[in-house]
Amino acid sequence: MKRRIALSLVLAIALMSVFVAPAAAANPTVSITVTAEVVSITNTKATWGIGTVAVDAVVYFSTDGNQNDTWSQIENTGSVTVDVEIRGTNIEGGDYDWTLATAAGNQTYSLYANKQATPTVYDVEVKSSEYVDITAVSGLAASGTNDWSMNFTAPNEFHASDDGAEKSATITLVASKHT
Repeated sequence: MKRRIALSLVLAIALMSVFVAPAAAANPTVSITVTAEVVSITNTKATWGIGTVAVDAVVYFSTDGNQNDTWSQIENTGSVTVDVEIRGTNIEGGDYDWTLATAAGNQTYSLYANKQATPTVYDVEVKSSEYVDITAVSGLAASGTNDWSMNFTAPNEFHASDDGAEKSATITLVASKHT
């Protein structure tokens, strides 16, 4: 009788291992693929040396300072569609700074940008208090490019004792995810 119980027990364990073994041997896997949302742009021109300007001078951000081309190009180097905005600062240097404004005036200069869709129309006012959109379309696709340019109008009056020193300003381009 003891042999039967032992044999029955061994047989039961052997049968259980047959039915359990295939389930325990399976090792299913799940592959995960993910791409990070990266917002990134580059711009082909990092400096703009205007040089000496006269009262009311208009200078274009171009190869020769004239309104004949779009001199810079923004590229979306990120992985999502972006909107690109621009902002400027007052021009500082010497004894008197120049204020960035809608129109040139006494110690005041103006700066306008254009869009790829309208390369000879400078209708984007660059402001110092806020960013404004310069993207040619509603969004710049990943790997897409946008040609653009600016025009600078010097003050229509310089301070009589302006020292003629070199002045500088910063133009900032900012990309954000297009929504």
